[in-house]
Amino acid sequence: MQLNLDSLAVLLFCGDLVVDNTAPLSQEEWYIIERKLKSSSKKTPSKLFGMNKDTLIDILGIDEYIAYKMIARLANVNELLFALANLENEGISITTKYEDNYPKVLLMSLKKRAPLFLYYVGDMGITDHHMVSVVGPQELEKRLNVYTKNIVTKIYDEEKVLVANGTKGTDAYALKTFLNLGGKAICFVSDHMFDKKKSFSKYIKDGRLLLISAVDPFAYFNVTNALDRNIYVCGLCDVQIITATHINSGAVWFTTIQNFHYHWTKQMVLDDNHYGGNIRLLEMGAIKITYEDILSLLTLDQIIEKNEVVKEEEEILIDQMSIFEFLDE
Repeated sequence: MQLNLDSLAVLLFCGDLVVDNTAPLSQEEWYIIERKLKSSSKKTPSKLFGMNKDTLIDILGIDEYIAYKMIARLANVNELLFALANLENEGISITTKYEDNYPKVLLMSLKKRAPLFLYYVGDMGITDHHMVSVVGPQELEKRLNVYTKNIVTKIYDEEKVLVANGTKGTDAYALKTFLNLGGKAICFVSDHMFDKKKSFSKYIKDGRLLLISAVDPFAYFNVTNALDRNIYVCGLCDVQIITATHINSGAVWFTTIQNFHYHWTKQMVLDDNHYGGNIRLLEMGAIKITYEDILSLLTLDQIIEKNEVVKEEEEILIDQMSIFEFLDE
């Protein structure tokens, strides 16, 4: 695992690999540091290793408490290197926004919201392809399974990469179907990465699956991490296809509403009157996709071109907002 000094700096100050009484810097705090560095003579995060508390405050002009946290975490360099060696022994790699193999599409689409570092198992080169995700209910429905199978078959035929989020229901069914077809996929998880590495070992060894996480590979389920993971999936994809959702029904709905605000990816929604969420999302401007479109010879790009309606941005009412929008994150 070859990491440059900038990467070691962000892992030391912001990472979760080393358990310490001092909290890591938040992403917002890290970007303050990065901005201060760029406007000073130091320029890069690697220069932080040579600074004491007074230098951090005087040269970077940062808050004294942030400087205190940084100095406290500097004492953990050896523990960080040990943790990285253990990760490598477990077959898990790590990259940061300062490495060449970090998915640049995440930085372009999510900007400062992109994760500072990623744990991964598999070939990171898979992220260089066009990527599509398929999301829907966590309870499988036979009528949707037919649609899901047809859409992932179209994704496979177009030699695109499927991005899954490691949850049950539609997502798991789409991923299993796609891998059985022989396609290449990414599974972006928010918990139990180490366990899922074992479950998917066959596909990882075949070079057809890349497993990614933005949190500790041994982390348990956490709602905040799961919501962030859904955003990262959107950030990777050219298109996200929503098979079914109900208004205010859960993660799919709220992530989709956020996407209307931030425009992380294009959204296609199945034209199906059985689901109130689908009806409302189409009214709000999502790109329609029909059963006929999926069974046709049209590519996904051609379906988007045919069905996309370009109009003035519609104001999203407060009762349609996610909690993140309501707080104006």
